[in-house]
Amino acid sequence: MNLEYLDLSGIPFIGSVPSQLGNLSKLRYLDLSYMTDLEPQRDVSWLTRLALLENLNLKMVDLSEEAEWSLVVNMIPSLRVLDLSYCSLLSVNQSLPYHNLTNLQQLDLSWNYFDHPIADGWYWNITSLKNLNLGSTYMYGQFPDALGDMLMAFLQILDVSGYAYTSKGIMMPNLKNLCNLKVLNLGYSLLHGVATDELFENLPHCAPNKLQELYLSGNNVHGVVPIWIGQLTSLVVLDLSQNNLTGPLPVTIGHLTSLTMLAFSRNRLTGHVPREIAVLTNLTNFDLSHNDLDGVIREEHFDSLKKLKYIDLSSNSLRIEISSKWKPPFSLWYADLSSCQLGPMFPSWLQWMVDINVLRISNTSIDARIPHWFSSAFPNVVYLNISNNKLNGGLPGNMEIMSVVELDLSSNQLTGQVPPFPHNVRYLDISMNNLTGPLPSNFRDNLLELFLFSNRITGPITESICKSRGLINLDLSDNLFEGELPQCFGNRALLYLDLSNNSFSGTIPSSMQNCMELHVLDLSRNMFDGRLPEWFGNFERLQFLRLSHNMFSGNVPVNLSNLQCLQYMDISDNGISGSLPWDLSNLKALRQKYPSGFCSKDTIIEDYSSSLSTFLKGQQLNYGSISRIIALNMKIIDISRNNLTGEIPEEITTLNALVNLDLSHNHFIGNIPSKIGAMQSLESLDLSRNNLSGEIPASLSDLTFLSYIDLSYNNLTGTIPSGSQLNTLYAANPSMYVGNIGLCGSPLKKNCSINDVSKQGHSIRTNEGPEQEFLYIGLGCGFLASIWATFFALLVMKRWRIAYFSFFERLYDRAYVLVVLNYMGKIGQEVN
Repeated sequence: MNLEYLDLSGIPFIGSVPSQLGNLSKLRYLDLSYMTDLEPQRDVSWLTRLALLENLNLKMVDLSEEAEWSLVVNMIPSLRVLDLSYCSLLSVNQSLPYHNLTNLQQLDLSWNYFDHPIADGWYWNITSLKNLNLGSTYMYGQFPDALGDMLMAFLQILDVSGYAYTSKGIMMPNLKNLCNLKVLNLGYSLLHGVATDELFENLPHCAPNKLQELYLSGNNVHGVVPIWIGQLTSLVVLDLSQNNLTGPLPVTIGHLTSLTMLAFSRNRLTGHVPREIAVLTNLTNFDLSHNDLDGVIREEHFDSLKKLKYIDLSSNSLRIEISSKWKPPFSLWYADLSSCQLGPMFPSWLQWMVDINVLRISNTSIDARIPHWFSSAFPNVVYLNISNNKLNGGLPGNMEIMSVVELDLSSNQLTGQVPPFPHNVRYLDISMNNLTGPLPSNFRDNLLELFLFSNRITGPITESICKSRGLINLDLSDNLFEGELPQCFGNRALLYLDLSNNSFSGTIPSSMQNCMELHVLDLSRNMFDGRLPEWFGNFERLQFLRLSHNMFSGNVPVNLSNLQCLQYMDISDNGISGSLPWDLSNLKALRQKYPSGFCSKDTIIEDYSSSLSTFLKGQQLNYGSISRIIALNMKIIDISRNNLTGEIPEEITTLNALVNLDLSHNHFIGNIPSKIGAMQSLESLDLSRNNLSGEIPASLSDLTFLSYIDLSYNNLTGTIPSGSQLNTLYAANPSMYVGNIGLCGSPLKKNCSINDVSKQGHSIRTNEGPEQEFLYIGLGCGFLASIWATFFALLVMKRWRIAYFSFFERLYDRAYVLVVLNYMGKIGQEVN
């Protein structure tokens, strides 16, 4: 056959590549890339029959079981382009008998797992190579001498990026003699402590004006940016982001007039942005974000940058002073000026950014109303963030016409009603403002995340919210909502629901049992009533449950023990009664210090709420957000201030990952669980204001992480367990034992007297079994029998009776004589 060009890329063939392809002896171009359904190829020797093949692309074809692949490709002398990226190759350090690839110009071995020194590769002796890509191939160490001499003099593109994946890194190669090098990519290659002087010293000096693209991001390059970087006048791309560069940007940066991309983000650069930036008329991408730059940027910095499309100056201390009448010569599609000082006026030059897709101007000291042109100025915007400013006044009434998909106006001073939502919006955050009035009714199916917490929005939630069937995260907390939740409220996709601190009332609608994916449910500080639904136990992914400060009644649902991911449960301050189910000991996440299974990989909670506090260690502590509670492994059960009765089940002590247990202000009776010392993670324990009795378990002193305990106002008795930990806690909280009049011993001033011991003994005997009772009865009976036997003998036998009374008469006479003699002796001493 005379076929010369064959492209089968991306076709979902299965099995092996047919060896009959080797019969296409005239073939010059063969592309089998992206055939990911093929099985691992064991034999590709048929390629050696394609003597005229110039371009071979096997990208993503699994060659892990073809040990002789390098010998095979070495037998195709006409090859000019060879792509073996993502082929699961294991080594390129095989020794070849000779090098037959004398025409090879482009070799791509990226994204394989060689894991051997980089100098061992056989390809370094291919003198015809112009393009060599070894990115992310897990090699390490020193480059071979071939790079330092003229063996690879034709090399124009060298990519050894991505070696950070190995955690081993490479040594800075000597590239001085690579006079034809145009593109050098050492990004994320873990260069070992390279200083900028050494780095630039090893770049090609024979023809510095040929280097066009230099990627050095994500390394440990340190030092100042050298002045002579301005000699690389042909540079089109310069990327030195994510290093440890210090000092100012040199003014010689203005010599790089061919630059289209300049990136120095995430370093420690200081000083001003040089005005020489203005002469980089070809610049399209400009990124100096996350440095320590200061000073003022004015319009003259940008007047000549007509091609600018991307700018990121965020996280610096820059002040941007631009006239309200200035019309920029460029039209950006991406701008991030966060944490720069743009205000106090709203920057009017932004209205000309009609092509912008992403605009971030959060925390920029804007103190003004949203301008009238705001809604119509950005017809192509997808992401818009103006949070953490002092925007005031109302939101534009025509926000609905905006094309924005993600809109963040949180943490401002906006007032007035919430207007209809933008019709394409998926993420909307207007939290932490002063918005009032009811919710708009134009909920749409595309809305995924809605955050309106910390406003003054009123009225009930209407059934229009049920139109957003894809809603994942909903936070309406800290508002003035009231009324009952709509019966349609039960989104199957919902992960995060926070309605806390409002005035919602009524029972929880049964439709909510459809929210099977819930990770967070917070209904606290409302006026919900009725029984806690049994179907709460079906939320198997639930990590956070807070229902406190409501009017719930009835028992604690036994089904709550099915919540295998639950780490935080607060149902305090309600009217819940009955006993505490022992089944709560089955809460798996409270028995394991770290989550496992699907609890650890799917239930990722982000920072949504602005502030979350919990009553812990005797005080109200603010943990910032729900995600922080989870991240800090704060595993909590709080059922305080209810009407629970009965004994505290011993099984609860198996929750050995629990950090906080609060059962205070209930009506529990009986003893404190004797094995409470097994709860080794416990930091806070509050059992105060119950009717607990008996002794404090000695195992309590085993809780070495305990930093707060309150057992006050119970009926506890006996000696307080000894231990330096408990003494330290008492010093910090002397009221921890108050209201237990039967307690004694250190650290209390009340010593344990004999009466206390008797009482303690009586307490012990009340708990003894029938065997001990029979013993005491037997001893008593024996004592009474011996007394009666002695009395009977004296009564019946006259001789015993006479002897007994004679003994006591003689004992009396002797005592009388001794007393009289002693008295007369004392009188004689006084007379003398």
